This record gives sequence, C-alpha cells and structure tokens, in this order.
Amino acid sequence: MSKRANQDPTVPESKRTRSEAHAVDCADKSCQGCDVGEVEISFVRKDAEGQPIDTEPSAQELLAMAIDEAGNDRNNDNDDENNGIARRLFDMAIAKYQKEEPENRVGYATCLIELGKAIAVQESISEGLEILRGELKKNNTEDILLKLAGAAISLATSIRKEQDAYFEKQQQEIDEDDEVALGELLEKQEVSKQEVKLYKEALEHTRDAFHRLGKDEALLKEAQSVLFEMRSYGLLLVQPFHKEHANAVLDTVIELLQKLPDYEKNDELLLLWAACLLHQEKFVEDEKKKLEMYSKIDELLAKSNVLYFSKNGKENHYVWEMYAMLRINQSNSAEDEDDALDLYDEAIDAFKKAHALDPDNEKLAGMVAMFSALQDQEADEDEFDDEEEEEEEEEEDKE
Repeated sequence: MSKRANQDPTVPESKRTRSEAHAVDCADKSCQGCDVGEVEISFVRKDAEGQPIDTEPSAQELLAMAIDEAGNDRNNDNDDENNGIARRLFDMAIAKYQKEEPENRVGYATCLIELGKAIAVQESISEGLEILRGELKKNNTEDILLKLAGAAISLATSIRKEQDAYFEKQQQEIDEDDEVALGELLEKQEVSKQEVKLYKEALEHTRDAFHRLGKDEALLKEAQSVLFEMRSYGLLLVQPFHKEHANAVLDTVIELLQKLPDYEKNDELLLLWAACLLHQEKFVEDEKKKLEMYSKIDELLAKSNVLYFSKNGKENHYVWEMYAMLRINQSNSAEDEDDALDLYDEAIDAFKKAHALDPDNEKLAGMVAMFSALQDQEADEDEFDDEEEEEEEEEEDKE
C-alpha cells in the first residue's frame, strides 16, 4: 500500500489488490503469487479519529499519488506491478482532469508529462509540452515557465537516452577494428537540432523564471527540481564534441543554483554544483584549470557531507561515490606514479565507504567488487614481480 502523508488527517491512500496466481513459467516453490493480472485500485480516506470514510480523490491527488508510485518504482521501463499501478493512477488522473477540470490545462499537461517520463513515452511528454507552450502565451507566470522548462529538458533527456541506447546496441554489433563504421556511428551521437532547440528553450524559460522568483516555497522547490533535471541531461553529454552543449547546460545550472535562498546551507544544491563540475572537468585540457576544479569539487563535497550529517546523523553515500569518481580523475591526471596509485587506492576506499552507507545499492556493490578484484590482481602481479627480482638477485650473487 502506498501512502501520501501530510498534515491533513484526511489524506487518500491507494490500495492495490492482485490475484495471487502464478505466471505460466513460474517454478519457484516459495513464490506466493507472481501473476499480477489487471491492476485494481481502491481509495480509503480516514477522518480525524482514524475511521474510514467514502472518498474519491481529486485529479491533483491522483496525479500526486501517481508521481509517488512512479518514483518508488526502480524499473519504470518494465511492465511490472509498480509500473502498472503508476500507469493506472496516471490514467485515472487524466480522465479526472478531462471530465471534472477541463479548464485546468496546466494540470492536464503536467499529468501527460509525468506519465511520459514514468513510462518513457516521448509522445506524451511532447503533447504536454505543446499544451504548456499555449498556456504560456495566455498566462506568463513563473509556475508555467518552470513547468515548461522541465517538460522541454525532460523531452531532450528522453531523446538523448534513446540515442544512447541505439549507440550501445549498434556498437556491440560492429567489429571493434572497423574504424570507418565506428566513426560513422559516433557521428550519429551528435546533439540533434531538436535537442538543441529543446535544451535552449529550457534554459531560456528557467532563466526567465529565476529572474522573477520570490519566496514562494512551492515555486522554489519546483525551480530546484528543474535544475536537477537539467543536470541529468547535461551528464548524458559525454563525447568530446558534446563539450559546448554540456557546458551551456551545466554552467546555467551552477549559475542559477547560487540564486536560490541559502543555497550554501543546502547539501543537495552543493552536491548538485559538485556533480556539474565533476562532469565538466572531463572536457578541460588545461592542467591548472583541472587542479582548480578538483579543489572546488573537494570543497563542495566536504561542505555537503557536513550539512547532510547534521540533518540525518550519517554521511551521504552519494558524496562518497562522487569522492571516488573525483579521486579516479585525479589519479588519471597525476604525473607522479606513486601519487596516482595513492589516489586510486583512495577511490576504492571511497567506493567501499559509499557501499557501507548504502549496502543495498547493487551498482555500488558491483563497483566495489570490480575494484577489489583489480586490487587483488595488482597485488598478485606485484608479488610475482618481487619474486622474480629476488631470483634475479640470487642468480647475480651466485655469479
């Protein structure tokens, strides 16, 4: 059961029911039911005394629950139970907007966009984006500007992820020695005109909104969310010829986050800043500039971790994961071999620290296992080299 908690004692809850039957190919004796079947959702509202009462959520409440459900699902591209619940909630919200709030075009567009993001359907995001463009002409507000910016960058992100998936698939099918084919495939990784138009639209509207932002907490939260979405898109631009586009996006994120109130006391914003710099550093060739960026990233991560600890009583695993990536980059740039090895060891320790803080994180577990294996391999090679040196010295002594 997923719940939306807030201070109102009469908040709707969603209940999911499913048949505890089994899929045709299920052979797991411990399985208690894996055939989800059709998703059925009921809603319960409780009064101040905790007694259930009949209720029907509003379109906005349905949308909020759908977003929560989609956020809880780590496999939104798969047709699993959580995805089915989220999709059903989105469909109910859309129907509710159409039937009971036809004049609320912004809410309807938001629903289409969030649905498209949850189930990776570009057409849904695009439809919502077009509606918001029309609404902006009628009512140029900070809220619509931010929603429009978020929609534009979300569509650009979806297009880029689709292109990356195509690139990876084709790369596996091409002979690694076929430089012509690889070169032609790499050219297709160029940022398309559609992407450029979308991310520039997002940057323009975000800047416009930030120039008018006041102290409204909801708008400030949405502004911060848009910056994180822009960061996500920028981090997808990894090829050397992506430098101009990546910097255009990430420079804007860094500039605007510093306009948010008390950004220097916000661990998430400092971590966001560090993430942008860590990605941009990959495009920098000047060693002095690299060292300056390393120092700034180190400073931001340390401050973010302190703020996070003061709020949560523990360190942030994301900070340590970024420390690990930073140390790897520093190791690759180090001129002295001993310094490079020390930094590499620090990176491994940082990954281990991150995994200890988030032990269920499979990605971190994989990184720790990989680097530990490399460490063991290097240790074996060093031991073998030492033995060879000892044998050579013994032979020399005999002579």
